[in-house]
Amino acid sequence: MDDAAVADGLGFRIEAEVQASRCSGEEEVVRQVGLHPDRQALDLFRTAGHRPGHAKALNGVGNCHALLGHHNRALGYCRRALTLFEELGDLNGQAASLDGLGYAHHHLGQYDLAKCCHRQALKLHLELGDRIGEVEALIRLGNAHHTDGEHDTARDTWRQALVILDELAHPDASYVRAQLADTEPHQTAAAGPRLYWPHR
Repeated sequence: MDDAAVADGLGFRIEAEVQASRCSGEEEVVRQVGLHPDRQALDLFRTAGHRPGHAKALNGVGNCHALLGHHNRALGYCRRALTLFEELGDLNGQAASLDGLGYAHHHLGQYDLAKCCHRQALKLHLELGDRIGEVEALIRLGNAHHTDGEHDTARDTWRQALVILDELAHPDASYVRAQLADTEPHQTAAAGPRLYWPHR
């Protein structure tokens, strides 16, 4: 089996395992399952000259660092991934990298940069017709507005996400409704968004 085939096979396994670890919320699982295979994949993809896989692995390492709270490291990996995805013309990859960049900027307190990234991701999801991606970008954009003190804008943004989820009869609409209820103007304890949104 050549290096490209090995890299492809590992890439599929990494994607499944990292998604499972993200959903579990266990940092040690993310560390053991996510970072180590993704770093192995980076080497394989470089050796094979497999640029799409290389970009995915870069973004995967960035996402794992973000989930572990290493947000500056996450920015570096996600930026490199975004550059590769742009060179490849991969809009899905660009949107995923921008989502990761927005998440990291948000947690570093760089709210304007976070909002910029999420708006760019939202534009790409709209172009792709990816409704769930659109919802995710809207929710994260709303979260950034909320943490930045722009509560009315945040609630308007979450409502846009809720409309789409209701159109899709998506069961996770209940999470957005709960978030909107928690952040009603009379709720004085809304220090930050607590919305749970499952990773894809």
